[in-house]
Amino acid sequence: MADLELRFHRSLYPTASVRSAAARFAHLGALNVEEAEADVLVRLTGLPERHHERVADELRNHALFQVVVDARASC
Repeated sequence: MADLELRFHRSLYPTASVRSAAARFAHLGALNVEEAEADVLVRLTGLPERHHERVADELRNHALFQVVVDARASC
């Protein structure tokens, strides 16, 4: 089982939004969210590779949704 790694550019995805979105997928494996210089890295360990593409797509969609929700809440 290889790790699923996704990068979210911090200019578009605030770290708090990515963390919130990623937390919804924590039940699928060991989750790690790290802040890098330009990106937020999400690593999910323990997920069978056959599920990587679908989970990656869902997590990306949820992260974008969370950015919108958080932006609206701050208005």
